[in-house]
Amino acid sequence: MQVKWPLLKRNLGKVMSRVTGCNVGMGLPPLKLDKVEQNICQLLNDFTQTYNGRITGNSEPLALRISGGWVRDKILGRDSHDLDISINIMSGEQFALQLSRFVTDNFSKYGIKPHSIHKIDINPAKSKHLETATTKLFGVEVDFVNLRSEEYSNHSRIPVTKFGTAEEDALRRDATLNALFYNIQENKVEDFTKMGLRDLKNGILRTPLPPRQTFLDDPLRVLRLIRFASRYSFRIDDEVLNEMRDPEINAAFSTKVSNERIGTEVEKILDGSNPLLGLALIQKTKIENIVFTWHYDADLIAFNKQHCKDLPRIDSILNDGILNTHLFEVVNKFQHFVENIPHLTKCLNGSLEFRRAFILSACLSPMEGLKIIWSAKKKMNNTMPVVESILKDGLKTGKSEACQIARVVDSLTSYDEMITSFSRPGQQPQRSQIGTFLRDLKGDWEIAHFTSLFNKVIKITEQDQLSQYAKNYASFHDYVYGEQLERCHDLRPLINGKEMVKLLNMKGGPWLGKINDRAILWQLDNPQGTREALLEHLKAILPEYVSN
Repeated sequence: MQVKWPLLKRNLGKVMSRVTGCNVGMGLPPLKLDKVEQNICQLLNDFTQTYNGRITGNSEPLALRISGGWVRDKILGRDSHDLDISINIMSGEQFALQLSRFVTDNFSKYGIKPHSIHKIDINPAKSKHLETATTKLFGVEVDFVNLRSEEYSNHSRIPVTKFGTAEEDALRRDATLNALFYNIQENKVEDFTKMGLRDLKNGILRTPLPPRQTFLDDPLRVLRLIRFASRYSFRIDDEVLNEMRDPEINAAFSTKVSNERIGTEVEKILDGSNPLLGLALIQKTKIENIVFTWHYDADLIAFNKQHCKDLPRIDSILNDGILNTHLFEVVNKFQHFVENIPHLTKCLNGSLEFRRAFILSACLSPMEGLKIIWSAKKKMNNTMPVVESILKDGLKTGKSEACQIARVVDSLTSYDEMITSFSRPGQQPQRSQIGTFLRDLKGDWEIAHFTSLFNKVIKITEQDQLSQYAKNYASFHDYVYGEQLERCHDLRPLINGKEMVKLLNMKGGPWLGKINDRAILWQLDNPQGTREALLEHLKAILPEYVSN
């Protein structure tokens, strides 16, 4: 079965041939506005003409442009609802307030009432370096922001911003194909970098300004370009890619970029249409130590250096090329592995959560069994799997997902041991032993199953040995489904605790939990068993847990 999502091939000409509208140039197809977008642009155009009609003297006339991703996606023939309006002579809030009054005064013409204007203040942690005003026009959310130029320091990715020209605004952007504008009044696409349209046509990502300085100013742009490359299956320019590998830029991540921003970009890469390309570029640019770092707290890191026995191994995996080599193997063997297992293909195509968990488990498997100290204050129960910390504290995923993937990674050896035990002729574990093992994985046994097998594919080069492993894993997978154990983690005692106390004529106590566990074991070994048979079994073993 062909996998739907990895390594998608670009067919730009076919996509673009469906678009008609505003002429773009460079051999690219026209840009088409849908009805709502036409209404929005007509309103903005009318307002602009009215505003400019009142201007006296040598004042610069108002000019409005749609910027960034909307223009790119429209040329590519993709739907886009990311309407950012760039304004040349006033702030977004100032413009939105005047537009709101214009809409009120001309309700009979446009048939819409002004919505409330929401001002989004500067928030560097969320990459908001200039205030933005947001409102709705014809039911669509629209952002208004002034054109700007930026100046960076050596210690922060947060720039000093000021009003700028359209060209300055274009040059500050992360990629030439994201620096295109649609001039609303002139109904044309503007390419101030002189490279954006050509790069979009050829499927190439490059920075408007020299890449080294672009990435030193804001290292997050490295990950953003990787995200765009994986989203569109575009190629990163060789000079740009070479600079993305620079150790100085790698080091700048820790001083200039928050882990929340890194986590956001990585999530978009993994959830996008081509996550393997994103992983390949992460590996090629050698930023896996940034993407999969376990913590940013300097004090906690220092404490672990003194007290965590696993930290030297963790540091070696991250900094000595071990994880990089592993990622190379993951990327290069992933597609062939998936294509040969139809059930895995179905799982990956059917669930974004399964796909993300499987990919992350496969990437982080070298971290199996390693722990860090998460609290310097606690003396007991103060460690956690490093995989959990990488995801929860590093990439800022949810705690549930972090625990899930850590559980899978830390079970890989025991899962392989279960397969080995299952495959011994005449020594197959009991159904209850297998069920108990699967229940400990809390519903994630299939992620563990395929990750454990994929680990074998990465590590074993002898084909006959690998084929035997594949057969053993397939037999175990068939057994689980054949015995209807795939959801055994949801199994509950046929007799609940309240009923148990009543039927056994006992008072509640510690014995009840142990009896419930034994009830589950009996049910696993007796899948057709009845309540009555279970009760007789529990009566027989009750003296083991309750003294007379």
